[in-house]
Amino acid sequence: MENQANQVAQLLTEIHCALETRTTIPVVQQTLDKLSLLNFESSPVPALAPQMPAQFEAGLDLAVENIPASLDLLTQALKGAKPYLYWQPDGGQFYEEGSDVGCSYREGNMICTLVGPQNSFFYSNDLFICLFFLQSQTLYRDHMHEASEMYFNLTGPCGFRLGEADWADYPGDSLVWNRPWDVHATRVYQAPFLSVVSWVDNINGLCRVAPRDDWLALEDKLATH
Repeated sequence: MENQANQVAQLLTEIHCALETRTTIPVVQQTLDKLSLLNFESSPVPALAPQMPAQFEAGLDLAVENIPASLDLLTQALKGAKPYLYWQPDGGQFYEEGSDVGCSYREGNMICTLVGPQNSFFYSNDLFICLFFLQSQTLYRDHMHEASEMYFNLTGPCGFRLGEADWADYPGDSLVWNRPWDVHATRVYQAPFLSVVSWVDNINGLCRVAPRDDWLALEDKLATH
């Protein structure tokens, strides 16, 4: 599927362009440095059959329409690639065995890996880039991992809890940097959430939950608002 590789390569090119003015954040520069090493013409892996869980279609369409005008070129590339993308839920496979990720997250997330060591369109063993989608009213519980992580949020507002700090809201076209082993959580309000997420270094490590005593209360509040 040559057109699939071309469309995904164009999407990655527009992600690269959108990030080029934000390199004061170290994880952005690290992501761009590793992304620049990929040869899109020679490195595609065997084609992935497009896949979209039906329950997420309307939410993803709404998220794409809510990407701000400042990211218009990226939005157009995403719309072009959309029919070719392979989405899969994270049911806990990115976590240590037995981790309590919660029903809200299990039923409300999906991931499309663009660059990485497996189930990706372009192979890399030291860079992971995905599109990460969360349904509205979803809590992504506090967790941590060894990889340095970039959230390039395409939509908003969305809430992040970073370490022991209180929740803070971020708009579409915003960046969050999670340093290695920094605890972080995300909550989604009425608007579905879509972000470009990258891991650089130690990308094969697993996430570890960081228990907090307010998860059930947060999930209940999100579900009723």
